[in-house]
Amino acid sequence: MNVSGLVVRVNPERFAQVLEVLEAAPWAEVYTHDSESKLVVVIEAEDTAAEMAVYRTIEGVEGVLSVELAYSYSEELESARDELEVQDGVPEVLSDEVPADRVRYGGDVRTLLKEHLEKLQD
Repeated sequence: MNVSGLVVRVNPERFAQVLEVLEAAPWAEVYTHDSESKLVVVIEAEDTAAEMAVYRTIEGVEGVLSVELAYSYSEELESARDELEVQDGVPEVLSDEVPADRVRYGGDVRTLLKEHLEKLQD
């Protein structure tokens, strides 16, 4: 489960319409607003992909000027942190003693971390 806090900036002329749309949306909760051009919105999503879909949906609401991420919590990240905290020492992949030519990186740290954790479980 991911929970994020967003600051949504709105064209003041469309504020009432945007507020109405976001208050009616099942995927967002308007936490507070200034009655002119800014809203604080809380969203919950199953994973990062779903969270980004909601984020893009809010960006697409007519009258929304910008959406800024102010806070984000991810159970996926917390689980990975917990797993790393129970490990003894530094994982080999992070060791300074591993020659640079043995380090492979494909542009996705999440996948690299997942592969490393799977190796540790075997």
